[in-house]
Amino acid sequence: MEKRKLGPRKKLGQDMGLRILSVILAIIIWFVLSITLYPTVYMTVDDVPVTFSLDGTTANAQGLSALDYDKDTVVDVSISGMRHEIGSYNADDLQAYVDASGITEAGTYELAIKVRPKDISDDCEVLKVSPSTVKVKFDYIKSVTVPLQVRATSISADEGYSLGTPVVSPVTVEVTGPEKLVDKISYAVFAIDQKKLLQETYTTSDGKLLLYSEDGALIDDKSFSLDHDPISVKFPVYFLKTMNFTFDYQGVPDNFDTSILKYSLSTDSIEIMSSNSDILNMDTIHLGYISLNTINLDDTVTFDVSLDAGMTSTSGVESVTVTFDPTGFVAKEFSIPSSNIKVINVPSDKMAVLSTKSLTNVTVYGPQAVMDNLTADDLIAEYDMLASELDNGTYTRTVKIYTPHVDNVWCYGTKEIVFTLTDKPTIPTNGQFSPAAHGTTSFQ
Repeated sequence: MEKRKLGPRKKLGQDMGLRILSVILAIIIWFVLSITLYPTVYMTVDDVPVTFSLDGTTANAQGLSALDYDKDTVVDVSISGMRHEIGSYNADDLQAYVDASGITEAGTYELAIKVRPKDISDDCEVLKVSPSTVKVKFDYIKSVTVPLQVRATSISADEGYSLGTPVVSPVTVEVTGPEKLVDKISYAVFAIDQKKLLQETYTTSDGKLLLYSEDGALIDDKSFSLDHDPISVKFPVYFLKTMNFTFDYQGVPDNFDTSILKYSLSTDSIEIMSSNSDILNMDTIHLGYISLNTINLDDTVTFDVSLDAGMTSTSGVESVTVTFDPTGFVAKEFSIPSSNIKVINVPSDKMAVLSTKSLTNVTVYGPQAVMDNLTADDLIAEYDMLASELDNGTYTRTVKIYTPHVDNVWCYGTKEIVFTLTDKPTIPTNGQFSPAAHGTTSFQ
């Protein structure tokens, strides 16, 4: 029987199948031989993280803590074992840890780093660990809370402004660390190195926290841990203004010329700071009022400086004294007759009947030349009922004493008059009523 010949395409397909089958058989044979003839493998696993724990150790029982070591330590581990167990090992399959089982007291130790497989059933032998040790400091830990201060030597207020006391938040920080070092800490400083010239309130959290002993020595130790809220410092900026002092007179007759009174102030001005910009529109601080009848040119008048809310003095001025210049003035006493004693603006249905016959020992100040010619007839003693709501009765009231035709003299001290307020009588039709029969009368 004649054999049939295969075509080139079918022959190529058969050859390809045989080749693939050969490769698969070769891999199987290699795997079987590697397991049976070479079951143990050697390999290195890189960057295995090292853990540290004192749980269950004597050090932990005695209150010791581990300080000042590299918490990010990793090791390279050389291992051997059965190929089918460790052949695919990586860093996640190994556990590296620091052996602190022998630590019983404070100090710095070079401790061994040990490694084991996480799956304890694996047949894995650790041949080498690199690095094989880690340096760890052990000490007793303590926490203290210390006050927080601010240091900002390069922050100041611009011209025309004032920098208030910086306000730091929080006001304390908690420091935890080695007991002997922590006991030396007296306070903390938030140091700000920024350079600024301020015209408005400024707040920043950009600074460095430093720890100091009572004698001002910097205590720097990496083993400290700090517990505090985010630190912020507020630099309050105030408007600054220099203002002159002023005062006013009260009880001054309409025709009196106050410019004749020459005086000096113990302090002419004051420097004020305020957070309110309204201060920029102010030029003076008003001290108060001086009653004209209290001025005798020998005494002084002292005012306490009272500032509006939000204003603070940077000058330290708490009071101002007014001193009058007596040069050219003299004092003279008069007796004012009842004819010059007046009760004015009496209600139309009332009349005021004076009981006071005269005012004696009335002291008047004025220029020498004026006082030489001044007489009691030039003086008027007057009580104004315009703002009074008096019922019928007898009253004692202080009068204002002045000279209608002279504008540069004044009365020192106070004088009182007594008058009786009654209903104005009806005038009889025969016109025989006489006010003189009822006492001295002064009304308008």
